Amino acid sequence: FSSYSLQLTASFSQQPGDNPDFRTLLKIKEQFGDQAALVSLLPGTDQCNWPYAHCNQDRRVVAIFLQNVNITSTIPPAIGDLDQLHTISIHSIPGLHGPIPDTFGKLSHLSIFNIMRTSVSGSLPASLSRTNLTSVSFFSNKLTGRIPRSLQDLPYLTYFDASNNRLVGRIPPRLVSNGAPDRPLGLTLTNNRLTGPIPRTYARERYFMNFRVANNMLTGDAAFLFGRRNTVYDVDLSGNRLRFNLTGVVMPENLLFLNMSRDRIYGGVPASLAQLKKLTTLDLSYNQLCGEIPTGGNMGRFKPEAYEHNKCLCGTPLPAC
Repeated sequence: FSSYSLQLTASFSQQPGDNPDFRTLLKIKEQFGDQAALVSLLPGTDQCNWPYAHCNQDRRVVAIFLQNVNITSTIPPAIGDLDQLHTISIHSIPGLHGPIPDTFGKLSHLSIFNIMRTSVSGSLPASLSRTNLTSVSFFSNKLTGRIPRSLQDLPYLTYFDASNNRLVGRIPPRLVSNGAPDRPLGLTLTNNRLTGPIPRTYARERYFMNFRVANNMLTGDAAFLFGRRNTVYDVDLSGNRLRFNLTGVVMPENLLFLNMSRDRIYGGVPASLAQLKKLTTLDLSYNQLCGEIPTGGNMGRFKPEAYEHNKCLCGTPLPAC
């Protein structure tokens, strides 16, 4: 987040003490433990000049930005009292720990919610389904428990990243969806402990920027994620227990990145891969694939490592059949 974003301010004639958000910010500072990093917010100062808050023209706090701040604390529940808040972005604060407060469910305008690279733990609160979330990133924390199914009630949630946590259970069947048809979807759940099959409901979503679920314990068939009619750029299914026949799968023509290594995929390398003009990364290693690797198109760019440790693959760049 740019320093410009962190320092946006507003200056109006209304006195700071007259604004309910100012009193809430003082409470937030108190719940943070009155740490030295937040000392600039004092009684009688202007909350819109606090470098971690962004105000709108009505002097209401609409965004909180905290990045690389030396804080050792839990997340203040009082943040849930900033009723005009549409953005929370907390980034790279390893001393921040404890749960995400359930009070955040009161933030009916909350659209963007990022907590990244912290020690925040506990489960994701189901109360977040009462917000207006469109984009969420919980990348690299210590979150546990299941992804609440109630989050799929969010009609405009198009981006969800909870990678590098300790989440368990199944992927909710409609966690992200095209409620906003002009926005591409993104689902990243890499490096968790998720189980069960990938829900087939995602076959209906035609526009994915990325679908990344690597290094979980997912099982079953994932062939339905592909298809000529789909638009998907980045797929990472590696390091799971997925098992399906890859032979006849038709790959989306816009595919740039495909990693299906270290699964239990069988059959042959599909001929449709040779028709992809944009594919730059391919890894099918450590599966049960067999037969001749197709040639043509961009297939010549991929090294033997892309096909190693399969059952009986052959042909360029591996030894001849």
